Amino acid sequence: MSDESGKTKAAILIFLIFVITFFHFSIPTEDHTSHMVHIILRKLYFLPPVMAAAWFGLKGATLVTSVISVAFLSHAVLDWPGDYMEQANQFGELATFWVVGLVPGVLFDRQKALLQDLAKSQEETLLALVSSLDLRGKNTPLHSQRVREYTVLLAERAGVSEKEKKSISLGALLHDVGKISVPDTLFLKHAGYSPEELKIFRAHPEKGYRLLQKIGFLRDAAEIVLTHQERYDGSGYPRGLKGEEIPWGARLFMVAEIFDELTGYHAGLDYDHATEMIRKKSGSWLDPAAVEIFINITPAEWERVRNQYPPT
Repeated sequence: MSDESGKTKAAILIFLIFVITFFHFSIPTEDHTSHMVHIILRKLYFLPPVMAAAWFGLKGATLVTSVISVAFLSHAVLDWPGDYMEQANQFGELATFWVVGLVPGVLFDRQKALLQDLAKSQEETLLALVSSLDLRGKNTPLHSQRVREYTVLLAERAGVSEKEKKSISLGALLHDVGKISVPDTLFLKHAGYSPEELKIFRAHPEKGYRLLQKIGFLRDAAEIVLTHQERYDGSGYPRGLKGEEIPWGARLFMVAEIFDELTGYHAGLDYDHATEMIRKKSGSWLDPAAVEIFINITPAEWERVRNQYPPT
């Protein structure tokens, strides 16, 4: 959960508790109709603990139920002085608030832990897949991870949303997954393609796209896979997209990919020479806006990622 989303949800809970408490205290209890309204308001107190459990887990549910307990106990003591039977009823209701808050809190925390374990397993499976592809192509096993981190760094500086950043991250990691369909004899060949071989090789983005489209949590990432070989001037493939027809994430990825190619063990250029080459590609292969973001990131930040996933 993002900080902004968490603050919004906390504000909703505070507002809801305030409204319920305000009317609970302000409406008299002498007549039958008013007492019915009180009972309805009392039942509304069940909402905030459940909402807090869903949004913030056990800790959130405990905090919200504690606040409600203080408000509810104050009402029970002030509005029902000397009426011990009614106060006992109110205390019983209070115990129910805790059950309704804590049980979902425990269950939501358990569900969150299971989802995190599932996400970790999915991540490990994807890393094993891309590492095998990198090795098959005689790259280092960290190529795809390094390019992903480069792309994520660019995406963060571009100010994309968390949801979009996740899709861009997965798309960058799996950009070459379609090469599974390319025969070894062609996959390991770096030049001298016949027209038919070139056609087969250039089909790999669409192959990867169709593969990821079958997997629910990778469908957004599939767009990056489909367009990662497009070029800003329209000279790329498979569809010859141009400019903003290419998804923003793919345009960021192009910069990261070329930077990795230039500074990897094949070319081995230093940062300054690689940056100069990227500047020359601005407006042709690369989106000038993406290049500008790249240039505004310090060499030390690029080096940090490179050291985390070294090319040799």
